[in-house]
Parts: sequence; C-alpha cells; structure tokens
Amino acid sequence: PIKFLPKMRVLTVGYGAGAKDLRDVPNILRVVVGEDDPQLLHEKVVLLETDVDDVTGEVLGYATERLMKMGALDVTLIPSYRKKGRPGYVVRVLARVEDGGRLARTLIEELGTLGVRVSVVPRLIVPKREFLPVNIMVNGKKFNVRVKVSRTLEGHELVIKPEYEDVKKVAEEAGVPLREVVKEVLKRYYS
Repeated sequence: PIKFLPKMRVLTVGYGAGAKDLRDVPNILRVVVGEDDPQLLHEKVVLLETDVDDVTGEVLGYATERLMKMGALDVTLIPSYRKKGRPGYVVRVLARVEDGGRLARTLIEELGTLGVRVSVVPRLIVPKREFLPVNIMVNGKKFNVRVKVSRTLEGHELVIKPEYEDVKKVAEEAGVPLREVVKEVLKRYYS
C-alpha cells in the first residue's frame, strides 16, 4: 500500500474495482493524476544510516567533520535509547549518489559500526541559490556579510539567510550578540 503521494497538484482521481476475489486484499485501484511543483527541482540522493552506542562525543564530532569535508550534504546525530538501556545515536548522512559508497566506508572506519543502511531517496530542492554581499556597520566598523538567497524559477525570493560564519566573525570582532548582527544584515538587505 502507498503511504503517501508526492507533492503535486491533483488534476483527477479515478477508481476501479476488479471482478476477481482476492480473499484478504480488496481488488480495487485508485489512480491519481497530477502535476509536480514546477518551482522545485527533483534529484536523487543517498541516505546512509547507522546506529552506535559505544562511540565517544569526540569520535562522533571528528567523524561528522570528516564526512562533511568529504562531500556529505548533511550529517545528523539523533540521540536514541539502545538495547540493554544504553544511550546511543542514529547517525544519518545525506550525500550525492556517487559519494554514497565512499562515505559509507568512512562511517564504518571512523565509528566502528558493523553496517550501514543505504537508501536512494528523492529530494526536492529550490532551483536557484546565490550568495549576495551585504555591507553593514557595527560599532563604527564596516563588515561584509554574505547572504544566501533562494529563489523560484520566476525569481521570487523564498529564503534569505545571512551566512553563519560571516555573522559569527562580525559578532566576535565587534563584541556584539550574534542575533543583533543577523538583524542588522537583514535590515540592510531589505533597505
């Protein structure tokens, strides 16, 4: 049975029933015809996943950094409750399909896990992303901060987000809270 439908605009739905008695399963069919969201691009990525309960925080941190440097799109550590009452983590890595094998091997080598679950999954992404420079003044000093802007194919802005490393650097150098820097960057971007 289908648990969900992809995001789409439904155009029509059709139902039908067969004549054969399948005993435990209804002999019915539902067809949904629709259009996908033209504002998003489709791609396939690989999802790597493993469970660990005997790895230190330092090892997890190092493995995460190494996986990201090797090209992982994202690494997520999810706290979990393992067998025999042990705390552990579910380690998830999102990667390009061509990088999956190499990153799975790194998971095994770095974490000592005995296996990695591998799934190729569809992903919808924003079609246009760019970095734009924004100049701000904080405590009398001038700074340049990159802002990540995501747009639809028609050019409508979806997400505007100051780049974390740039904002962090400004906050440290100017001695002000990070959120104040973010607020100033967004104010300048929209002005």
